Amino acid sequence: MKPDTVHSAGVDDKLCAPDPVSGRSANFWDFPKWIIELVADNGLIGLGEPRRGDLGDALRQQADLLIGKSLIELPVGNLPLPHGEDYESYIIYEAFEMAWYDLLGQHLGVPVWHLLGGKRVDKVLIDYWMGRCTPEATAERTKIAVESGFHGVKMKCALGDPIAERVRAVREVAPSFSVVLDPNERFENPEGAIQVSKSLEEFDDVLFESPVPQDRIDWYVQLRGEIPQKIALHLTSIHQLLPALKADAAHAYNLLGPLKPFVDWATLCRQAGCPTWRGTGMDLGVRDMSSVHAAAAAGCTLPSDIIGHLLREDDLLEEPIQFEDGALVVPDLPGLGIKLDREALERYRVPD
Repeated sequence: MKPDTVHSAGVDDKLCAPDPVSGRSANFWDFPKWIIELVADNGLIGLGEPRRGDLGDALRQQADLLIGKSLIELPVGNLPLPHGEDYESYIIYEAFEMAWYDLLGQHLGVPVWHLLGGKRVDKVLIDYWMGRCTPEATAERTKIAVESGFHGVKMKCALGDPIAERVRAVREVAPSFSVVLDPNERFENPEGAIQVSKSLEEFDDVLFESPVPQDRIDWYVQLRGEIPQKIALHLTSIHQLLPALKADAAHAYNLLGPLKPFVDWATLCRQAGCPTWRGTGMDLGVRDMSSVHAAAAAGCTLPSDIIGHLLREDDLLEEPIQFEDGALVVPDLPGLGIKLDREALERYRVPD
């Protein structure tokens, strides 16, 4: 990560669960990132990028299941690889799905969004992002966001942080900025969320993302009736999403998932009257561009946090994703519409 893009000095917060494969716990920027190349016999190469993690052995095992397969053996949306609709199951699968969509799109001469059902938006809104910061650092980073062309910011936080002071710092620099507070469930319970809500009474356009433990859907229903801020849930499976929609537990949803399931889940949310955005994990250019295609096909209307390629030192792409007025431009080129920067790849390569 670039300097001064995550936490203020002295804050120790890993911002991620233990690795789903190895169980190792570390800062998210300390985990390895992986690039997949799916090479066809006609010379085309599809690119994929899983989420961060100790995934080398698992990736190689699933790669062996694809080598030698023909087009007819690789149905779109259901590759012959182990996968389900929960995060631990699909974390490996989605990287190969991404590479296959890229390869197939190049072969057919169509963008990935076309293979996902068509493009509903031409630009995907994104927010600026920061970790847990002092109010002073929050103001400085908001200035960068304004100068860069953003219109909103997402901030990591926890109960006990100077949250109201940070929101005030944002608004003093950018009065019209929307603010998403993302405590990763660390407002702890309804009482904690209500405490934070009351401290923000002077501010509008503030959204709470996953303020309390997400397995307590009843708490979300309770909070919807007791606080003025809108609430979003950050979900990773259809098994989480369906009960939440049935209970009317949130105003909006931040969704992860492989490309095709994500579009299906986001479509379901839209039909239920709940807007969505595409969840990411401070990714590199390949995965971020795949999220642009997915968000465009899903018709996401809320700002996504597809910003890893801007906050890391290098996105590993020859040409960066085009950014205009707070949004990423959806490309019309075949496949993902990107090329890997081989020199950057070698510069950042580390031993496995």
